Amino acid sequence: MSEETKILVFNPSPENLDKVLAKANSQNEKLGPFAATVLMGDVIPADMPLPSTKLLEGTYFAKGYKGISEKVEEEALDSSSSLVDVAENFTYVKPPYSIIKLVTGTTMLIVSGELSKGSLEKLTQIKAKIDLIFTFKWPLALSFVNSISEVGDATIDELVKFVKPKYHFAVGNNDGGIFHENEPFAWPSGEVTRFISLAQEGSGDKWFYAFTITDEKENGTNMGRNPFLTNKRSNEDRKGGNDSMKKAKVVTPDQCFFCLSNPKTETHMIVSIGSQTYLTVAKGPLTRSNKDLSFSGHGIIIPISHIASVNDRNNPIRQEIDKFQQTLVKAFADQKPYLKLIFFELNRHDNVHHNVQFLPVYESQLDKFPKSLEFRTRTNNEKFKRNQSLEFDEFSNANDPKLEAIEKENDYIKFTICISETESHIYIAKLTKGKPLDIQFPRRVLAHMLNLPDRVQWDKCQQPKIKEMADCEEFKQFYRNYDFT
Repeated sequence: MSEETKILVFNPSPENLDKVLAKANSQNEKLGPFAATVLMGDVIPADMPLPSTKLLEGTYFAKGYKGISEKVEEEALDSSSSLVDVAENFTYVKPPYSIIKLVTGTTMLIVSGELSKGSLEKLTQIKAKIDLIFTFKWPLALSFVNSISEVGDATIDELVKFVKPKYHFAVGNNDGGIFHENEPFAWPSGEVTRFISLAQEGSGDKWFYAFTITDEKENGTNMGRNPFLTNKRSNEDRKGGNDSMKKAKVVTPDQCFFCLSNPKTETHMIVSIGSQTYLTVAKGPLTRSNKDLSFSGHGIIIPISHIASVNDRNNPIRQEIDKFQQTLVKAFADQKPYLKLIFFELNRHDNVHHNVQFLPVYESQLDKFPKSLEFRTRTNNEKFKRNQSLEFDEFSNANDPKLEAIEKENDYIKFTICISETESHIYIAKLTKGKPLDIQFPRRVLAHMLNLPDRVQWDKCQQPKIKEMADCEEFKQFYRNYDFT
């Protein structure tokens, strides 16, 4: 791969295919050009006509679960190539797959229909480095929704383990698709893979995805578990035994990106350093600077000590975190009274390094929070059965004895909605130790509230270093008269 490559991915409803293709053209005009557009799922199943929309850029589609249109099949029979142009810039991938190298140097593998073991064996003979793969089914290693038999395919596991792609796109089930964006994970050989499954257009969930791929190597930090290395479906595992579970990797202070002793700590992002904690702007902020605030406002309060959690309110670390929170709320109340702060944290014994994040939202948006929390909680509990179930309690008094007991005795997720310097609403959910947790859950809630679905993953929101430095300086000026350190 020699340069940046922009890719557009859709999971269209067959009945609205022309509408989706018109959107693809619109996206190309506004944000493109895209090196390729890939259509997932059942794009033109049997008995469906070809679309009439003329496409501006190269667009690829494959055979889905419900077969392929007879007209497409006829075109494919007359071609010896694995790629069949059924219209200008509209290309069908014949079963079982095709490997496509784009002009930018990015290489895509699109699987058409079911991938047999024989086809997989042939694929493993190919030496080309493949950056992106597109399949209908999920790998079994990631199939933790209700119907594993419908969603997962063990052959796809073998494909992913062989290719180790930068991105893997799928749809999952036969009823249109499931939206799920997995945490990026690394391989022992250094590659990093992202898995994205798209719901179908019209489902109410995310059904298209635009991204840029580069040849820049990632540093491998802030990664989730590699499910292909740790999610072995042994008989003991199915019976409920945990012998196959692997211990989490221990991250030492010299490896931890929140530890000031780590020589790779990005000190250009530090706003203030206290005796127990420090304040920094967030890397990959959820919110962005705008006409009302010259910096993103998304920040993190981090203990200087390499500790996983802070449960005792009398702990000096907790007391200084609280002091940062109080002074930040006052800074915004005095200078930007129409912006209110939301603090959020995952306080759990197996964190790498404890931290409390915060970001400003318009006061007019605060009433959306309960609905977004309820929606994301329901989605977590009902759709992703492998995740531990969450149940939030609400408090309006920060000194409520019940709240203090929850904080002292449990791992927890907590949101603090600061209405004013003296009024706040707190939402807290107890966590069960040892059960899988979606660590992006707080950011998902706030992204839903702010209608920023494309900014859930922090690493896709990274800013140039010069912008990070500018944000930090703006934040320092904003906070200068309130800094107690």
